[in-house]
Parts: sequence; structure tokens; C-alpha cells
Amino acid sequence: MNEHVDALPDIRGYSDYRVFLKDFFDQKKKENSNYSHRVFIRKAQMSSPSHLKMVIDGKRNLTGKTVKKYISAIGLKKKEATFFSLLVNYNQEQCHEEKIALFQQIMQEKRKKGLSDIEEAQYDFLSKWHYVAIYCLLDLKEFKNDPLWISNKIKKKVSSQNIEKAISELKRLGLIKINSEGKLVQSNGPLDTSDEVQNLAFKTYHKNMSELAIHSLENEDSKNREFNGVTIPIDTKNMAKIKEMIRSFRKELNEVASNMEEPNEVYQMNIQFFPLTEVDK
Repeated sequence: MNEHVDALPDIRGYSDYRVFLKDFFDQKKKENSNYSHRVFIRKAQMSSPSHLKMVIDGKRNLTGKTVKKYISAIGLKKKEATFFSLLVNYNQEQCHEEKIALFQQIMQEKRKKGLSDIEEAQYDFLSKWHYVAIYCLLDLKEFKNDPLWISNKIKKKVSSQNIEKAISELKRLGLIKINSEGKLVQSNGPLDTSDEVQNLAFKTYHKNMSELAIHSLENEDSKNREFNGVTIPIDTKNMAKIKEMIRSFRKELNEVASNMEEPNEVYQMNIQFFPLTEVDK
């Protein structure tokens, strides 16, 4: 009688090709204790026995040539091979705009497979400013679960369609819910996202908020905003201390705001601390 063999991992369920390679290798090793990095490399018709381990550990990248060799060694079919190549390009891409475009392609392929697009919803929440603004609007006593009211309330207008999508996604992420009184409220649940999604959304979030800050600077009455800045020389050995001071202030302000009994507006605070001179690598 043949022993039951577990199915190999499905590449289309991954967002990091290195994690997939590790899981693939571990599964093959589980099936056959003689399976090794050398066996994989031999199947890939490559010479360096440490190549797979270095790729999994993030010490080497795959090239167009080695991607094809890895696909052959893994035994991926055409559609799986295409997704693997897409994932490699996405994970190794350095240009933020190109990376976002590749991320959207990955999500599109996952939807074709019928897989959950929760990563896309998480990315939208972390990167799109109006998702965060709507989430915070729920704290206002006057809040109305009406896309038109929300659209009129938000300073930089967002369409009712996009507001409805945002509310739907916030519900799906478990960040907001309908309470026993039929009102839309924050769930206060944590958002558990992968590092890959967080890192991708991080730059987009701050880029969007910086653009909104410029819009406010040019259009908002100064009595409704506070823009301040200081240019200082520093010893970079104190960078960690300065970062901690900034984070501590943000936490303190957030705590004060969280304890306000009847908030009536939603504000955004950006703290930007960056070099104006070339930093020694």
C-alpha cells in the first residue's frame, strides 16, 4: 500500500516566492528524506549547491534565466509558472510604482482562482487615505451611515461609490461593524497584515498624506491648521533616540485624542523627519 503523500503547496496562495520555495522544499523533504538542496539544483541543471538556500534566505535573487530553471525543477505547469514569475518580479522590484502594478496583477490572478482578496482589502485600508478617514469618522457623534453625508463631510471629495466600497471593505476586514442598535461602529479589532502588504502600503500612505498636506497648506485657513518645521544639525548616532521621541509624542497625542468625549472633526497629523544632506551609507 502506498503512503499518503500531502499535496505540494499551491504557488497561487502565496505573496512571497521565497516562502513558497521553503514550503516546497520542506514538503519534498517530508515525502523523501533523501531530498536535498543538491537534488533540487541538479533538477534545475545548475551547478551551485547552495543556490536554493541562498535564494530562500534572501541572499540571492532569481534572474530571468534562473526562474526558468527553478520552474523546471519544481515542475510547475504553465499557469502556475506564469504566477511564479510574476511573484518573483513583484518581490524583487525596487520601484514603488512598478511594485504596486505587479501587486494588482497578482491580486487579479488570485481572484481568477477564486482565492480571497483580503490582501488587497488590507492594502487599500493601509494606503488609501479615505479608508482611514471614514474609519475615524465613526467616532463623531453626528456620524451618519450615508455615503452622500460622508462625501460632503470629507474635505477632499470622494465619490459615493468609493465610499460604499470602503465601508464594505472595512466590514470585511473586521474593523467596523453594525452594533445592536443598528449603528455603524469601530470594532477595535487589530488588523493582521503581512510585512509585504504593510511595506507596500507604507510609501503610498505617506505619499497620499503629503499630497493632502500640500492641498491644506494652499487652501485651508491658517486658523484651522498648524504647519511647523525646524532644520537642525544632528549626530546620526542619536537617530534612534530622536525616532523614539517622535513616536512617543505621536502616542501621547493619540491617547489625548482618544479620550476626547465628543470629537467633531477628523484631522491628520504628519511628523516628517528626513535628511537634507547625503547620508553616509
